[in-house]
Amino acid sequence: MNFMKNYINTLKLRWKEATKNKKFVAVLTSMFVAFLMLMAFISQFHSQIELRPGFSFSDPLLGEIPPVALNALTFISIYLTHLIAILAALLKPENFLKLLGGYFLVYFFRVFALFLLPLDPPPGTIPLIDPILILFGGGEIITKDLFYSGHTSTTFMALLMTENKKLRGFLSIGLVITVCGVLFQRVHYTIDVYAALFFAYTAYRLSTIFVQKIGLEKLTDGVQV
Repeated sequence: MNFMKNYINTLKLRWKEATKNKKFVAVLTSMFVAFLMLMAFISQFHSQIELRPGFSFSDPLLGEIPPVALNALTFISIYLTHLIAILAALLKPENFLKLLGGYFLVYFFRVFALFLLPLDPPPGTIPLIDPILILFGGGEIITKDLFYSGHTSTTFMALLMTENKKLRGFLSIGLVITVCGVLFQRVHYTIDVYAALFFAYTAYRLSTIFVQKIGLEKLTDGVQV
């Protein structure tokens, strides 16, 4: 109970201070609108890439892993991981700004990657039934959004953005479960997962640098809680 009370009090104090800064409000609003627009575009883009022909290739690692359905475990882990990362970032508005920027960049890069590399799913794939994507995608089950893994990249990026060491340990477990889930269900090739880590780190670094460059990195450091 005390933890929740302290969390809410800290949240109020820091966001009250942050929203006094017009630059922060403008950047956060613009970023949030841009993110929503990107999500709306992606919902249509997924439908298009599902119709186009792609190619598949032999993946030595997947050939050694028998397909296993881990849908429920994977998505409980994914969404719990993101919920924790978002709640942690909200404690410092500047961290939430970096996290939102990271999410935007991961998905932005992924649109170009998916467009440039049309792939067919690996043999024996067990489609991931993502309740959020089903909601935003109109009920379609997407199997060709392969390069690179969106679930892996966003989970790793959220881990990198989290400052608390104990929470980072928990999020690391979530990342491992996510990677195992997408590989065991054969919804991604191994290269999709490796590439996801690279793009996630790039998004993390660029978003962090952006917040530094616009002078908002230490926006609420002086707030006494």
